Amino acid sequence: MSGLFCFDPKLRILEKQMQQPPGYRPRGHGLSVLDEMDWNCSDDYSRIVDCVISRIHMEHLKQRVDEVFQGIEKEMIFLNMKHRKDFFSILLGRKETILRHTSNYGAAIFLLSADEDLWIKVSGCVLDTGIYFERVKLGSVSLEQYILFHAAKDVYSGTKHIRLSELIDRELIADDLFRLIVNAFVIEKCGLEIVNQEEWNEN
Repeated sequence: MSGLFCFDPKLRILEKQMQQPPGYRPRGHGLSVLDEMDWNCSDDYSRIVDCVISRIHMEHLKQRVDEVFQGIEKEMIFLNMKHRKDFFSILLGRKETILRHTSNYGAAIFLLSADEDLWIKVSGCVLDTGIYFERVKLGSVSLEQYILFHAAKDVYSGTKHIRLSELIDRELIADDLFRLIVNAFVIEKCGLEIVNQEEWNEN
């Protein structure tokens, strides 16, 4: 469930804004949702990815995005079915909170839940009032876990710990990890409803 009642894309954006507590300032671009008609009527996930990348001015990534995303009949937004199950379990298992419906919160949970060991380290700092990255004590982590953590922080808070040059570097960021990070950008820009498109989530 999206927690929204309106069907008109423009009204849904307004409804999301009205759900915010008084004085709440969304981190990053949590409410910067693409017009739903831009993606909801498309049967090609790679086109949606292209649209998101172009809108957030990441044209330098286009070549790698084309190589990783295009030519696949059924897109897997999640790393695997376990990741998908964990993501929804974490998101829906929270107490009813407005943050649960914001796209930047969902995108951060999407990345943090991709690695079970990383989630164990950060889960105590994921509260109903927000994700407190500054309180997390990562300790010893793998390079992939480190990148997932900082990419989640970027998509949640609007920071830029992960640089474009690093995203392009295949030796640093493997294709599976790159796909997750780009998919998190898509969730953050398009809204959480996009992960419910079953034709993209099947094995």
